Amino acid sequence: MRLTSVNRLVPGDCLARPVYDGEGRVLVGVGVPMTATMIRRLKELGVYALYLEDARTADVVFGDPLAPELRRRAVEVVREVMHRLTEGDEVTKRFVLQKQAASIRGVVNDLVEVVRENPEILQQVADIYTADGFLYHHSVHVAILSIGLGIEAGLTNGQLRDLGIGALLHDVGKLRIAPEILNKPAELTREEYDLVKRHTTYGYEILQRLDAISIPSAQVALQHHERIDGSGYPLGLKGNEQHLFGRIAAIADVYDAMTSHRVYRPGFLPHEAYEYIMAGCGTWYDSELVKIFVRQVAIYPVGQTVRLSTGEVGVVTEIPRGFPQRPRVRVLYDPEGCELAQPFERDLIRELSVVVADVFS
Repeated sequence: MRLTSVNRLVPGDCLARPVYDGEGRVLVGVGVPMTATMIRRLKELGVYALYLEDARTADVVFGDPLAPELRRRAVEVVREVMHRLTEGDEVTKRFVLQKQAASIRGVVNDLVEVVRENPEILQQVADIYTADGFLYHHSVHVAILSIGLGIEAGLTNGQLRDLGIGALLHDVGKLRIAPEILNKPAELTREEYDLVKRHTTYGYEILQRLDAISIPSAQVALQHHERIDGSGYPLGLKGNEQHLFGRIAAIADVYDAMTSHRVYRPGFLPHEAYEYIMAGCGTWYDSELVKIFVRQVAIYPVGQTVRLSTGEVGVVTEIPRGFPQRPRVRVLYDPEGCELAQPFERDLIRELSVVVADVFS
C-alpha cells in the first residue's frame, strides 16, 4: 500500500483503502480497479490523494482507524444535528436536538473507548473522502484527536465525554454561514472573513441553550480559534483564560483542517501541518499539549513516499509509538533514482544519522 496523488492514477490501479462520501458511506471500495471515468469523477468530487495497492509494499497495511459502522454513526450524528438546526423555529430545533442527545453521547462514549484501547489510531486518523463531506468528517476527526490528546493529558472519562461532545459539534455555528462563503474557491474578503469568524459565537449560542450539552462542551465551539498569546478570536483570550478543552481543540482543529483537502485547495502534508503547530508552540498553542501532540500524531503516515537524507526513496512502513518523526522506511529506489531489485528497510530509530529529507505528495 502507498499513498499517491489522484493525478498519478492510471486505469487499472486498485485502491488499498476506501473512499467515503459525505455521509460516511463507502463510495469506492478496496480492490476496485480504477477506470478513466472513475478517476475523472474522483477529481470532480475533490479527492486529491488515494491509497493504492502496490506489489512492492503489499504487506504495508493498517486497519481502518474506525470500524466502518462507528464511522458511519459518528458522521451521521453530526450530519443529522446540523441538518436539524436548519429546520423549523427555535423551539422545534431545541426539542429535536434534545432527542439527539443520547445518540451524541453514545457515539462519543464509543470514540473514547476506541481511542483508549487503540492509541495508535491518532497516527492514521485521516481518511479519504469527497470534498462535500469535509464538515462532517472533520468534526469526527477533531473529536478523535481531541480525545486522544485529552487521554494523554490525564482527563477523566467524564471530562473526555464533555470534550468529545464539544469537539464533535465545534463547527455547528457554521450552519449560520452561507455555503457559498464557506466553500468560496477564492480568497475571502475582509467582510466575508469577519462573517466566518462568527461561527464560534454562533456555535456557543446554539449549544449553551441545550440542557443535554454542558457549558464546557459549548466552550469548545466558542474557543477553538483562541490562541494563548491573545491573537485568536472571538474573545482574544490569553493563556489559561482559554479553557483546557479549547486549547486541546485548537490543536486538533488546525491540524485536521490543514491536512484535509478542500474544494479550493489540496491539503497540506502532515509534516507541514506539524511544523506549523510547532512554530506556534508557546505562542498560539499550549506548549505542554503540543509536546503530547508530537508524540502521538504521525508526521509521516504509513504509505507515505519519502526521500531520505541518503538520497534513497522509499515508503513509510511503520511508525514507532512516541517517535513519529523516526519512521521505518522501505527503500525502493537508490540515490540515482534506479528501482532496487531487492528493497530493504531502514529503521530511523536505529540509524540516527539518517533523516527524512523530503516528502512526495
